[in-house]
Parts: sequence; C-alpha cells; structure tokens
Amino acid sequence: MNSFRIAGQTDVGQRRTDNQDTFICTPIWSESSVLLAAIDGVGGYAGGDRAAAIAKESIEQYMATPNGDPLSMLREAVVFANNQINSQREQNRQLAQMCCVLTAAVADSRTNKLYFVHVGDTRLYRYRRDILEKLTRDHSMVGAREDAAELTEAEAMQHPRRNEILRDVGSLHHRVDDPDFLESGETDFLPDDQLLLCSDGLTDMITQAQIRSVLDQNVSLDEQVTALIRLANEQGGNDNITVVLARNETPVNGRSIPPARKSIPKPVSAPPVRPNAVAPNPKPPQRSLLGIWILLSLFVVGGIAGLVWYNNRPVDDLISTAELVTDDMFPVDSSAVARLDSLLQAASRSPDHQLTLPADTFRLTKPVVLNDSLLSLLGDQRLTVFVPADSARVPLAFRISHSGPVHVENIVISGFKTGIETTPKTKLQLTKVYFRNVDLPVQAVVRQDTFRNVGIQVTLQNQADSSKTIRH
Repeated sequence: MNSFRIAGQTDVGQRRTDNQDTFICTPIWSESSVLLAAIDGVGGYAGGDRAAAIAKESIEQYMATPNGDPLSMLREAVVFANNQINSQREQNRQLAQMCCVLTAAVADSRTNKLYFVHVGDTRLYRYRRDILEKLTRDHSMVGAREDAAELTEAEAMQHPRRNEILRDVGSLHHRVDDPDFLESGETDFLPDDQLLLCSDGLTDMITQAQIRSVLDQNVSLDEQVTALIRLANEQGGNDNITVVLARNETPVNGRSIPPARKSIPKPVSAPPVRPNAVAPNPKPPQRSLLGIWILLSLFVVGGIAGLVWYNNRPVDDLISTAELVTDDMFPVDSSAVARLDSLLQAASRSPDHQLTLPADTFRLTKPVVLNDSLLSLLGDQRLTVFVPADSARVPLAFRISHSGPVHVENIVISGFKTGIETTPKTKLQLTKVYFRNVDLPVQAVVRQDTFRNVGIQVTLQNQADSSKTIRH
C-alpha cells in the first residue's frame, strides 16, 4: 500500500480561453516515493503551453529510473527540461519566446524527506499541525518584497506587477551549477504532513488563511483540490489554476494515521477582571529609587523612539556639505564606472513586454555610483526600493562622486549600513527619500582613493541576466 495520498488538477479559470498549466502527480520508483510538480507556461507568449508540456515530459523521463540522490536528480531533471525547451525555441521562430515556471518535488516516506526544486512564482507549501509554511521563494520583485515583509499578502495580491518574474525555465541554456537559476532544498515530510504545489492562479486569488481552511477539512484530497480551485474561480479566476496535494500517511508505531484533520483549538478567553478587585502589591520601593527608575525608563524610551524616528524619517531638505578639498583629490575612472541608467533598463517590463523605467525593487550587490554622467535618480511615485541582493548587510547603497547638485527622489533605501556616501563638495537634494534599517543615512567621506576603479553591478533577486524580467 502506498504511504501517500496524492491528487492534482488544473483548470482554465474564468478569464483565459486556453490552459497553459500542467502538473505531475504520480508514484515513482516504489510505493514509498512520489513525484509532484506544478508547471505554469508563461502567458502572453506563443508556446507557453508547449513549454509546460516539454517540461513535464522531460522531468518525468529523467526521473523514471533512480540514479543517485533524489535532490541531485531533480536538479538535473529541471536543467534537462530547461535545455530541451531552449533547444526547441532556437529551432522554431514561432516558439522563440516560450518558457515556463515550475516547482517540482520528490517525497519519500521511507526517510520522511522532501526534496524540491523551484524556478519562478509557482509555490510549494507544507501544512503541519494547522500551520501552513511556504517552502519556496517567489522569483519576482513583488514576491521578494512580500517575503521580506515589505508588502502584506493583500498588497502583494493586488500589486500591478505581481506577475513579473525574474527567473524562468527555457529562455536560456543552463547548467546544474549555475548559481542564479535553480532554488533547491530538502526538508522533513513527516507522517500527517500535507504538501501543496500550485501555480500563481491560485495564490493570486485566495489567501493563505483560505487555503488553511480548505486543508483542514475532513474530506478527501480530491475534494480539497476541487474546493481550492472553486474558491479561486469564485474570486475571479484571472489565470489558469493548478493544484497538487500530497499527504504522508505512513503508519506510526504500526498504527495508520486517520485521514481526518485535527480541529483548530478555540482561543481561550482571559478571565474577566472584577472592577473592585485589587491585586496585592509587594512592598513599594523607596521614593528615591522609584524616581531614578522612572528617569532611566523615560531616557531609554526616548532614545529608542528617537532612533526609530531617525531611521524611518523622510528627508526633504537640501544637504550641502562643506567645501574642504579640491576636485583633483577625487579622480574618476570613467571607463570603469558603468552608467546607472543603462542598468536600470533591465529592471521591469510594460504590458507589451518592452523595458520601462523605473523599476519596483532593485537588489544591489555593489554600491550604485552616481557621477557626472548621472546627476539625478528619480523613483516611481509608488517609491522605488533598493535593498541588498542577499541577507547579509551590504555596507553602502549609493556613492556620489559629483561635486555639485545631485537630486534623489521617491526611493526607499533599506538594509544598508550607510545609505548615501558623498564627497564634501556634493550638494545633495533628497525629496521623499526614506531610510529603513540604515545605520547612517548620509555620510560625507574624504579619501585619497575614493571612486577610483569602481565597478558596479545591479541585480534583481540574484538574477545574473536581469534583462529576463518577464510578465506572464
């Protein structure tokens, strides 16, 4: 008897005339392993359904026979699928823009392990003891901001750029060791755990709370799949909807796990407080000590409040630094400094898939240099966000080498040790510029070797080829 219950279904939705989604939901190798995948052909391009079909066929073919550890096989299978799609793109001009996004997983009940590979904005969740945990990260600007708690779930679901992706399967040739292609991992998948793999046609329409309410129902997995798709369609069904579920029913201590879900415990209300009840107090401290404690508390609270205000304040005034040095102390190697506006061109796309400015979020691997060729940086009215490319604190966001006026407007600088570094002769105009979790918002630095041979690289979500931002 198979230790898993599995179910999958895809639906065209309410707004589309064709379905470019597909899925995998099948046992492999033995009764103790299953192969799962949610595959979303990129909409708006010819051949999205073809790309999804190639990915499904390639992954199933590659995973048919065990050959090595499951995670390595799964990574190789997705790369194999990617290169198969890319090869057909190159052979057929009509399919030149086709690609897809996907999440694939292998679950093994013998080891109670889950192995997964992910590219794009399909998702993998694990449901355990009434807790729904998202195991993958969306490779999109909006998804990254939601994962970083810069956007709420509701804001991300309504964001106009929620369907722009930063990674895809099929648009470029890849190798298994390419650092900015696959997201992969392994984790435990214990008895009574449940998995959900889905396309964004589900998560753009219904919330995680609604998903939990369905997964907690004491019905079959097929009925849960149907209920999730029905909810997404009732909320508008703007895209194709794909849902794959798996539940680990491995017996524990020789006893099978019943299919019923645990009921959610009701919150326990605090006992009412009697108006006339007076709690016993310990012996009051001496008056002098009480006064000292009050003063210390006010000082600490005031310091914390001041620090919070300082790190989150908008800066709208003109900052002029003293003229302490001559221009020849700051030589600039123009051949080594890339222009920022050429890098911004790879940030986002309009509905007709043309590159537009500005972007929604930039992830920086190195400081952005503003020099004589770029004297202003203007973000969107919705604010353009600059954050580090990884979780490590990057020392500096912007370095300004120009002696004279520089205008920066409508941006958020978040997560850097220093926000903006200038020369003493820079006159910096900041309008609607916000600093979040920044130790030093603006600093004027005098150094002999400042700005010499400075390289620059701007990446989005660790995307090496950031020109591949795609709307689907």
